[in-house]
Amino acid sequence: MQSRNIYILFFLFIVGFFVYCGTESADEKNTKEYLNWDESVTYVGDEACASCHQEIYKTFKRTGMGESFHFASKMKSKADFSQHIVVYDSLNNLAYHPYWKGDSMKILEYRILEKDTVHKKEIDIKYIVGSGQHTNSHIVDNDGYLTQAPITFYTQKGIWDIAPGFDSKLANRLNRIVGKECMTCHNSYPKMFEGSENKFETVQLGIGCERCHGPGSEHIKLKLAGERIDTSKYIDYSIVNPGKLSKELQMSVCQRCHAQGIAILKEGKDFEDFKPGKHLSEVMEVYLPKFDGNQTQFIMASHADRTAMSKCYKMSEMTCITCHNPHISVKETHKTKFNSACQSCHVLCSENLITRQQNEDDCSGCHMPVSSSIDIPHVTVHDHFIRKPIDINAKVEIENFIGLKNITNPSNKSNLDFGKAYLKYYEAFQSENRMLDSAEYYLKKVKSFESKAEDLVHLYYLKNDFRRVIETAKKTPFETIEKDWTFYRIGEAYYSSGKFREAEKYFTKATELLPLSQDFQNKLGSVYMQQNKLDKAEKIFSEIVKENNTHIPALNNLGFIAFNKKDTKTANDLYTQALSLNPDYIPALLNKVGLHYFKGEKKEAKKYLNRVTTIEPDNEKAAFIIGQGWLD
Repeated sequence: MQSRNIYILFFLFIVGFFVYCGTESADEKNTKEYLNWDESVTYVGDEACASCHQEIYKTFKRTGMGESFHFASKMKSKADFSQHIVVYDSLNNLAYHPYWKGDSMKILEYRILEKDTVHKKEIDIKYIVGSGQHTNSHIVDNDGYLTQAPITFYTQKGIWDIAPGFDSKLANRLNRIVGKECMTCHNSYPKMFEGSENKFETVQLGIGCERCHGPGSEHIKLKLAGERIDTSKYIDYSIVNPGKLSKELQMSVCQRCHAQGIAILKEGKDFEDFKPGKHLSEVMEVYLPKFDGNQTQFIMASHADRTAMSKCYKMSEMTCITCHNPHISVKETHKTKFNSACQSCHVLCSENLITRQQNEDDCSGCHMPVSSSIDIPHVTVHDHFIRKPIDINAKVEIENFIGLKNITNPSNKSNLDFGKAYLKYYEAFQSENRMLDSAEYYLKKVKSFESKAEDLVHLYYLKNDFRRVIETAKKTPFETIEKDWTFYRIGEAYYSSGKFREAEKYFTKATELLPLSQDFQNKLGSVYMQQNKLDKAEKIFSEIVKENNTHIPALNNLGFIAFNKKDTKTANDLYTQALSLNPDYIPALLNKVGLHYFKGEKKEAKKYLNRVTTIEPDNEKAAFIIGQGWLD
């Protein structure tokens, strides 16, 4: 009995030691490092969190974050799959029809000419992105390589249309990769194959607890060891509780995904490097477009920035979680919860009673009007710029784009970062020459050529100014280049200039740095082919097609290799396969012209040549063939 009492006293002492040791007052927040910042601490997954936080886990799984990414299933999908649903892409003359085949989701791509179906392709859908509050977008999985499907269901309007981010160029319709930057905001942290941009080894299902709280292995270890902390008085430094962070650090957690604009990573940083409790600007700088006038234009996922523009935010300790409980869906939150947040400062409403009744005394209805975004069609969201109502109908005011703003670290005036931001904004949002002009303006201000050389290559590449790409490359020592895409862009400039030996050097290095990029590999094979190194080229194209039998350029190039070996049947089969995936792929159509001309089938050759000139009336190769009169 005595030994048992000693054990109990010892246990109480240990528990008391754990409760006391290492704790600090909540008033002294952010003065100590969290244990789960350490690189040895690992992510454990939501189910491990649920073992202790069951109720929070259940409600969180019903939030937009919890439902952000999952397998495509009838239960998950919010879309209409009626037989009559057709999305028509008028620029490319392609139609899309979504449907279920058993429990598998499919999208049929097809083209009809003169009442005849001349193209048909079935697209398999593996995942659905989006909770369905605004959209359901769709992901194609080809042996781990993830790409976005060309159509999206817009739930607020209940319609299907072309997916956001597609610029209607045919080359992008099935090639828009889903990379790490996309995935780490629309999902929890995935595991990617090293050397790839979009090949995933494992994919999580939905944004998880650890995105906002940080990795949980140390927290679980200490709790299982008996550590108990009164979190009403002290901060538990084994896991991050955003509610215990300072205003600025709380907002960093939300800005990681709710200030989605142009993210410029810091040197040596990755999109997975941000840990809750730290400043987002330690990992990346985020730039958003700004407009003059009434400032009603904004990117959809810019809630954190729009909130920070508000006088309410600037004059109080308000943060996102003042109004939002991240563990409970907005759909399950009564408007009185949001009203009470406003009424904690604003007791009286000066609006007349009738107007208030018409808006059901909803503060957000007047001061956070439902608005459209500039980047996603058919979607509306409450504008989080809280302010007095603007009468947008009184006078139509043109709002001009006035530039990009660094919202994570406004004091950072780096010309280099601004130059990078405008290049990325051009690629991601607004492909206007003035964006490239702005990028060039800032890059010219950077005195060190070495620090901006790779960005100059990027700039001139986007301008299709291959001469200046090559000039920049010649002034940049090969061994000082760091980015795989820089090597690729320089290789492309040399390739387009007919300097194949130089192109080979740069393409080889690009593929060494990013070996699982099939586009990089295909380009290296192409430069081998141009130098008549057909065996090397064939090996590369065959490896690409073995891993991805939908890679159109590799199929076409492999067909050209077969044609050079006088194997016209294999060549024709490969060209046909490429065109079954993209009926308007010009290189395969031209190769068909050459194949049929070689076989003496001028009528067939002319048919394919006519398709080329219909798609590209100014195609130089087609004009040359016509000029020579070979098919007359």
